[in-house]
Amino acid sequence: MAESKLMSEGDAIERFVADGDSVYVGYTCAAYGLCRAVVRAGKKGLELLGGSVGPQGSMLIMSGCADRVRTGYLAAALRPGPVTAMMNDGSFKYEDYSNQAIALMLMAGALGIPFIPTRSFLGSDYLDERNAAHPGAYLGDQKWRLMESPFDGSQYVALPALKPDVALLHAQRADEFGNVQSWGHQGDARWAYWAAKKVIVSVEEIVPHETILADPGRTVAPAFKVAAVVHMPYGAHPSGQLGYYDFDYAFQGASGMGRMSRSREEWEAWSAEWIYGVADNAGYMDHYRELFGADVLSGIAPTAGQTPPNGVPYTYAHQLRFAL
Repeated sequence: MAESKLMSEGDAIERFVADGDSVYVGYTCAAYGLCRAVVRAGKKGLELLGGSVGPQGSMLIMSGCADRVRTGYLAAALRPGPVTAMMNDGSFKYEDYSNQAIALMLMAGALGIPFIPTRSFLGSDYLDERNAAHPGAYLGDQKWRLMESPFDGSQYVALPALKPDVALLHAQRADEFGNVQSWGHQGDARWAYWAAKKVIVSVEEIVPHETILADPGRTVAPAFKVAAVVHMPYGAHPSGQLGYYDFDYAFQGASGMGRMSRSREEWEAWSAEWIYGVADNAGYMDHYRELFGADVLSGIAPTAGQTPPNGVPYTYAHQLRFAL
């Protein structure tokens, strides 16, 4: 009998996220609820990874959980504030790539190869040594290398494989054993599921194993790749989850979340209410309903888009025929 991997968000973070870990927090399949749980747990020395590290990453930086990042986009650095100040003085380390480069590096990690070649960055000042050495740099010559193709001598940029210690992801559904199903745009998360040494996934629904077996094409990670499954409705909020709810931009403005990385005072006020002031994601959503009303969630309910009218048949013959 397979072992159930269903557990609370607190237990999952305590068991599978260690101080100093490299943690994938991508812009799709965004696990906001799990990231808030990491902040509550007080983890330290984390390295953030992702093609784009959005506001969930900002929470990990502002709280002091993360001290370095590898990404192509960092939401907390879009305007002056504590994070840009730390980047400028070297106390917060960072290595800039591009969304494509991070996706390729995660692909290499997923495929089990040590590096991956790309033509990206060739002909740009990205490869200028003056841009590689900055106050926040921490990879040195492990960031990228120039190489020649052994077949035709053409030049490439070799990027090192990324194998995060843990990936924090949110999906539509899973069974209790850790078979995860998701649909819609995956971005670099599709590779993070396979590149990470441990995967913690929060899901909108826990479904019977038979549901997984009946629709195998939606499975993005099998049970052996997943360390923990957390049943967490609205676990991506205020981001969206295809088929369940859309992005809640109004909440970001009304709650002060959009300003949380502008100053220490803004962060302390917002986190005291929305992270430390609640026990878990269920408490976060209860507080949301108390302040704004339960009906306000209907404003982000899915009302448009494509819904296939018929299910997808996965039928096949019971026996293979080798002769007529």
